[in-house]
Amino acid sequence: MTENRVSVLVTFYNQEKYVDTALQSVFSQKTDFGVKVIVGDDGSSDRTCEIVNQWIERYPDNIELHIMERGEGKQIPGFRASRNRLNLLQYVDTDYFNFLDGDDYFTCDTKLQRQVEILDLADNSDCIACGHNVYRSYSDGRNIPATDPNLKEGKVSPEYFWSKAYIHTDSLMFRSSFIPEIKVKLLENSFNDTMITLSAVQHGMIYYIPEIWAIYLQTADGIWTSGNAVVNHVRSIIFYDLATKVNPKLKMHTICRFGYVWKGLFKLRKSIDPSSLTAYYNEAKDKGCKNAILWISYPDLNPFQKIGLLVKTFFIRCSIPVIKHII
Repeated sequence: MTENRVSVLVTFYNQEKYVDTALQSVFSQKTDFGVKVIVGDDGSSDRTCEIVNQWIERYPDNIELHIMERGEGKQIPGFRASRNRLNLLQYVDTDYFNFLDGDDYFTCDTKLQRQVEILDLADNSDCIACGHNVYRSYSDGRNIPATDPNLKEGKVSPEYFWSKAYIHTDSLMFRSSFIPEIKVKLLENSFNDTMITLSAVQHGMIYYIPEIWAIYLQTADGIWTSGNAVVNHVRSIIFYDLATKVNPKLKMHTICRFGYVWKGLFKLRKSIDPSSLTAYYNEAKDKGCKNAILWISYPDLNPFQKIGLLVKTFFIRCSIPVIKHII
C-alpha cells in the first residue's frame, strides 16, 4: 500500500452542491504517494454529509469525515469555521497538509505531486510551505488571479509575504512539523486564512509558483461577503491584535497588512453598535485584544479616548508608506 504523504483538509458547511467538485479535484490528483482526505463538516443541515459518505464508500481507505455538532449559542460563522479547521489538524499524520474550502477546488491534477517534489528538495528545507496562484472566480464569469502576476517563482520571505504579498491558503501545502507550534487557545475562534499563514511563516519561507492551479470561488455566502461592513472590520481588528501576539517580530509588517482596517473603522465609527457586537467584544476581552475592545466600545468612549483612538488611526495610516519604504 502506498504511503500517505499529504493530507488534504476539506471543510464544509451546507455546501451540498460543491462537495463532488471539491472532492473530485482531490481524488483526480496524480501522485506517486498516497493522499489522505480529512473532511470536517460544521454540522450541515443539507445533504453535504450524505454526499461525503458516498465518497467514503468509494474510497474507504483514503477519506474520513469528522462532524462538529452545532449547539445553541455556537453559531457565529467565523468562530465555527475556525474551530472546524483546528479540529482537523489533530488527524494529520502525514509529512504535509493542504487546506481546501468546500466551495473551492484544484484545477491541476499534478498540483500535490509538484508541491511535494519542491518541498522535498534539500535546497528548500528553509521553506515551511509551497503555494501557487489561484483564480478568484465570480458568478458573472470573471476569473481574476488572486496573487500579483508580477510575483515571480521562488522563495518569498515572511517579511515580504506579510507586508506586500497575498498567496491564497487553499494553494499552500504546509509542512506538518509546525502544527504543534500553533497557538490553539489564542486562535481558537480566529484560525482563518490570515492566521494560518502567519502561524506558518514563523517557521520558514514560502516557495511560490505563479501558475494557477486552483479556483477560489467568490460566493455571496462567504464569511466576509455575507457579513456587514462593521462586523467584518471588527473581526479584522481582532485579527490585527492577534497577529501582533502570534508573531511580534512582524509588528511593522502587520501594520502594513491591516492598515485598511483602521481606515475602515474610522469611516464606520458612527455605525458601531456595541450591543450587536457582544460576542466579538467578549472574544477581544478574552484574548487581550486592546485595540478591538476600544473600537467595539467606540460610542461609549469619553472624548479623550475617542481623540486618542483617532490620532492613532491617523498615525498608522500615515506611517504605512514610510514603513513599506524601510522594509
